[in-house]
Order: sequence, then structure tokens, then C-alpha cells
Amino acid sequence: MKYYSTRQSTADDTTFISDGGTDSGSKPPRPSTDGGIDSEPDIRPGPVDPGSEEEPTTPTTPMTPLSDSRRVHARWFAQVGGPVETTPVVRDGSVYVGTENGFVCSIDQRDGVSNWLFQAPNAVGSPTPGGDLTYVGDRSGNLFALDRTNGTREWCFESDAGVEEAPILVGNTLYVASRDGQVSMLDAETGELKSSFRTPARALTSMQIAGNTLYATGLDGGLFAHDVDDGEEFFRFAPSLAIAGAPAVVGDTAYVGTVDGDRIYALDAETGKTKWRHQTDAGVWSSPVAIGGIVYTSSADGNILALDAREGTVRWCVETDARVWGSPVVTNELVYACNDDGLLVALDRADGRTRWHFRAQDSLVGSPAVGSESVYVGDVAGMVYALPQ
Repeated sequence: MKYYSTRQSTADDTTFISDGGTDSGSKPPRPSTDGGIDSEPDIRPGPVDPGSEEEPTTPTTPMTPLSDSRRVHARWFAQVGGPVETTPVVRDGSVYVGTENGFVCSIDQRDGVSNWLFQAPNAVGSPTPGGDLTYVGDRSGNLFALDRTNGTREWCFESDAGVEEAPILVGNTLYVASRDGQVSMLDAETGELKSSFRTPARALTSMQIAGNTLYATGLDGGLFAHDVDDGEEFFRFAPSLAIAGAPAVVGDTAYVGTVDGDRIYALDAETGKTKWRHQTDAGVWSSPVAIGGIVYTSSADGNILALDAREGTVRWCVETDARVWGSPVVTNELVYACNDDGLLVALDRADGRTRWHFRAQDSLVGSPAVGSESVYVGDVAGMVYALPQ
């Protein structure tokens, strides 16, 4: 069953962040256009196994009719001057957002008022807030370190390829992954290069660190596991398959989805061997979230799935009727997910029932971010919304 809503169409060429806004009950008009690591595993080299022949199937069920769930309205909304296709980051009272036209924004999470705005030369990814600095990379290969209080550029590290994957901060070391597979370890305070290595992941799309292992994935194929210190390759999985999202690593298992092949895999983290695989109806562009014995994931067919972490069997599956690109976000009671039709749903973690829903102005590509009191999400029309949990 499909659900439709009536939307108005407007044009807004604003290219600066607003001082925030409140929603008194009606949403802004819509233009006409289109995690969890519970432990740190010890990962060692192992062979690639394409998987067993048994693949659990997906019995899908329509989403709870939106008319039967509560429709929420934004507590505030802010125009950030460009399309938001990545996940906002909430830290110490601020919401950090990157846009497709290079704006990096810090917004007060209480009211949506701008703290500061920085302009990069090209599209940026999700920022990574640190102690005194916020780090963000752009499509031109720049990695910027910005003062967290005012957005002033403190230093810039230049790479040979785009740096759109959010850098990872571990202690005083900043791990920066370039599109060409180069991984650079920088001094987080000065930007000085400590060391680097090259992963076989070309068209690199994600990076994840769990314990002593750095994982890299690429759209031209594969999941590659490396020693986090010297880059020694531990194992590689499915080098012929495109993988967009980072794996979720829990205990001795790594969970990852493929863009082609349309599967979710559970891998032995010590050998790289497949434990189980689940066939989906479309590619998986997101990173799974594994927590409490359940793997939550999404696929481009519009489905949100909850799979048994040990067996890969389906606990529940919800159809959203539009493509889902971002990862689900899981809390104690809810699973938040967005789709290409501008719909954000809060699903009951136990059974997938829709608790509430929200309609943005335009497509929601990235995942939402959950703060202490609100849920934050940005759309491709350049609006960032704060929603009640």
C-alpha cells in the first residue's frame, strides 16, 4: 500500500544560514524535485568466502499507515544554504552540518540559530568535532581543521583525491581517507602527517575503526581490513562487489551490505569467512547497525529490516515506498529511518510499528542524528530540522 500527501511548490534561492525558525504546526512548503560497536574484536588474516548457499528470504510488510501514526512538526528549522546529503553531527550543544556546495555550519541545537559558517571550495562530508577543532573534508581533496567556537580555519591538509568520508579521531590521531584509497594519519592538533598507507579500496566510500583494525570499502569492490597502525592487510572480502557502507563490528562478527549482489553479510571477524548472508531486493548503500542481537539495515528498495544477528532471519521488515540511502539510527525504543520521498519515520524497535512520522521539504538522503532532546535531519533543499523524539 502506498501513502501520498499533498505538497506545495516554491523556489528558494537563499544561500546563507538563517537565524533559525519555529514550526507552529504547518511544515514549510516542499519544492517540486526529487551504529553500533559493542566491543573491539581481534581481527586476523583470513580467506574470502562468497557465502553459503542458504539465503534467508525477506517477507516484507507495508509500513503502518501514516494516518495511524502521529505526525510531528519541527521544533525549529534552519536554511543552511545548500543540499544536505550527509548526516548531521550533534556535539556539546551544537549541530554540525555539511552541504553539497561546500558550506560547513554550526547551529545551536536549542533554537537553530547559526553559530558560524565556513565555506569550502567543494562539497563536504559530515564534520567530525574534536576537542578544540572540528574536522571536515571536501571533494577537492582538502581536509580542514576549524576552530569549534567560531569556524576559523586553523590548518588544511591536502590530499590527491576527494576527502568526503568523515575523518575518524582516535586519541591525538586523525585518520583521513581519500577517494583513491590513501589513508593518512595526522596529528590532530597540527595536521602534521604521521604516516600513511594505501588500501586496495578504490572509489573509497567508507572507513571504520574497530579495535586494532581499520576497514575500508569501495564502490569498485570490496571490504578490506588493515592494521590500524601500519596498514598491514588482514583480509579482504568480496573484492568484486561494490560496497558503500562501513561494516558494523560486534564481538567476533562484522556485518556489511553490498550495492551489487543485494545482500547483507555476517562475516567471521577473525577469518573473513561468511557466517550467513541475506538476500535483499535492491542494493544496500548504508552501514548496518548491530545492537542487542539484532542487525538493523536498509536497502534501495525502500525496506527497513531487522535481522537476527546470529542467523540472518528476518525479525521484521517495513516497506517505506521510496528508496532508502542512509543507515537506520537505533535508540533504546525506536529505529529512525529516512527515505527519498522526504519521509522520516520512528519505528518501534520491537516490531517495526510506526510510532510517528515527519515530512521534509525534499529528499532525505543522509541518516538522522539523535541528540539528548531532539532528532536532527537535513534535506536536499538545504533545510535542517529539529524534531521531538
